[in-house]
Amino acid sequence: MRRSLGLVLIGLSLLGAALVAATAIPLRAADGPGTAAATPVLRPPVAPKIPTIIREPGGERTDPYHWLANRDDPAVLAHLAAENTYAESRLDPIRPLIDEIAGEMTARRAPRETSVPYRDGGFLYSRRFAEGAQYPVIVRRPDTPEGAAGAEPPEEIVLDVPALAAGHAMYRLGRWQPSPDGRRVAFMVDFSGDRQNRLFIRDIATGAVTEQGITDGAESFAFAADSTTLFHVRREPVTLRGFQVWRHRVGAPSDHDVLVYEERDPTFSVAVRRTKSRRYILIESEHEEASEIRYLAANDPDGTFRVVEPRRPSLRYDIDHVGDTFFIRTDLDAPDFRVMTAPEATPGAAHWRELITERPGHVLHRVEPFRDFVAVDEEHEGGIRIRVLRLADRREITVPLPAGIGVATTGFFFGGFGGNREPDSSVLRFRFSGPLQPERIYDFDMATGALTLRRDEPAPWLRPQDYRVERIAATAPDGETVPVTLVYKPALRRPGGNPTLVVGYGAYGYSQRPVFNETAFSLIDRGFVHVLAHVRGGHEKGERWHRDGRGLAKKNSFTDLIAIGETLIARGIADRRAMFARGGSAGGLLVGAVANMRPDLFAGIVAEVPFVDVLTTTSDPSVPLTTLEWVEWGNPQDPVQRAYIASYSPYDNIEAKAYPAMFVTSGFHDSQVRYVEPAKWVARLRERRTDTRELLFKTDMGAGHAGRSGRLGTVRESAEIAAWLVTRAGAAEPR
Repeated sequence: MRRSLGLVLIGLSLLGAALVAATAIPLRAADGPGTAAATPVLRPPVAPKIPTIIREPGGERTDPYHWLANRDDPAVLAHLAAENTYAESRLDPIRPLIDEIAGEMTARRAPRETSVPYRDGGFLYSRRFAEGAQYPVIVRRPDTPEGAAGAEPPEEIVLDVPALAAGHAMYRLGRWQPSPDGRRVAFMVDFSGDRQNRLFIRDIATGAVTEQGITDGAESFAFAADSTTLFHVRREPVTLRGFQVWRHRVGAPSDHDVLVYEERDPTFSVAVRRTKSRRYILIESEHEEASEIRYLAANDPDGTFRVVEPRRPSLRYDIDHVGDTFFIRTDLDAPDFRVMTAPEATPGAAHWRELITERPGHVLHRVEPFRDFVAVDEEHEGGIRIRVLRLADRREITVPLPAGIGVATTGFFFGGFGGNREPDSSVLRFRFSGPLQPERIYDFDMATGALTLRRDEPAPWLRPQDYRVERIAATAPDGETVPVTLVYKPALRRPGGNPTLVVGYGAYGYSQRPVFNETAFSLIDRGFVHVLAHVRGGHEKGERWHRDGRGLAKKNSFTDLIAIGETLIARGIADRRAMFARGGSAGGLLVGAVANMRPDLFAGIVAEVPFVDVLTTTSDPSVPLTTLEWVEWGNPQDPVQRAYIASYSPYDNIEAKAYPAMFVTSGFHDSQVRYVEPAKWVARLRERRTDTRELLFKTDMGAGHAGRSGRLGTVRESAEIAAWLVTRAGAAEPR
């Protein structure tokens, strides 16, 4: 809501008075990060209370900190700056430890890196980082036999990202795609972290990069077969929902583009892509519980898109195409998904035939079709395995996978590059990672059964035998068994429990996957037990696990995390004086809600870009993602759902009581969880909490939801959080 000039001036005056009144006070060891008692620091910033009436479907309410939503208000910028200054002053005494941990995290990244080449359209593509580089160079060479002297064909640069990023404080390369004729590459760039991408096209031979005038772009586009027609998606300027598909001719002004589809339902978003066969362009309209896909022959870019299967409630599907067959992954009569096939002439549901059946509790996440085989990624208990089926006789082929807890996938869940682009290939590329296993890349010949290790990520600093991975379970109040994954160093185990960090998320069906996390070892090597909390809201136990942690069942996620914390203490794993919880985005909601429900359970909370003002955000359809996520969080226009959201929203349930120590972060350009949510949350915590424990709030004024761009962009923030946790554990208070 726009505030009057008078209220703005009042805010500036009050904030100015608060800043002028700031004085140095002694830092007590119990309050801060283990520093000498006489270290001078600033007083915590105090946000002025300016009552604002918010009108929502449920009526009116007054919010004294809603003024912080006005990002153009000088008082808002001044307040964020004051919070940053205060946080820096509190962190200053532990700079040596921060530097030490940042050095460890940087050293654990390979100084240089080159990916395994993959085939696509007659070329072998690869990506490499020069030593110390923040951004990669993407190169390719023709996929032809070596010459008589054994020399490789010449290499050419597809995208020199370090050169393109030069001079930009933020440069996040999004999706990129070569044209079918191989002459051009289209790519998306986010220059601020707010997901409002700009589209560029580069002539690979000459290196010339042209801006096609396409802004407000979603990270979604596809070349037609002629290599001069590009379909792309635009976002709504306010909500950032992908809602329009346009047809663009390379070289023509963008104002000549033709609108080919507009998604008018605000609860659906739209994307565009090309099938694996390269023969069809797809427009995908997605809702959390429904899908609708349109298809067009790629060699007929001026043609009309046709619907595969009309949208209807509780029908989700995605498709791909190889040979003369559409492959469909769908939840039709199968909540955990199954795989169907259909002729390309009649792809509708009436012609779907089952290829891979549903296995309850095992979610089929991804389908990778080939001419003679089909592979699927199947998740269970947080791990992912790969299943391969030979199409000729539908016989399942065993894929030899590394033993132990981990994730094997044909996709790119943890930073992969390249993939399975060639439909006629019999070789499946997949990657495996586990808590003690850096990423390995394999090629599996589905015809012969041969498995070839193509890359074993080096980690000379890691001795896996010095660590242990365990899976235990906690019992939730309703009797549900909640999986818990532990990583620790047995030699550092202590009687009575260790410092412990519990990491959770629990939303959208995204599981806490047990993959390699090099940054965690800075804590583990200092005696921490690192815990993955597989709370409801993810897909660890199938779609049921997701549904039991969303909407009117969302509180199950919170009570699951509480049960995990209690179990870790009861089993002597965690020292109750030094047990911490960490969550980002929707995981920030998780730890924020638990801080209200059980403030005595965790010694500290790390909330990164936390989604904590749930009632306000879900009540405002103009806020990015709101209408797309009513199924996940509930629609406040329904009185029952509104009351339920209000009963757990962290911001709305802060009380006058003692809270854990907290480290809170945000990104000023974040469009997924706006900076105002943690800013309001921290302001109200400062107002109402009765304790004097640490409360730090840092806003990165040059970043968005994912933090700083670049390979090492988030190292410093990660090091600050780790150092803060280590120091808090050393100065643990009796609880």
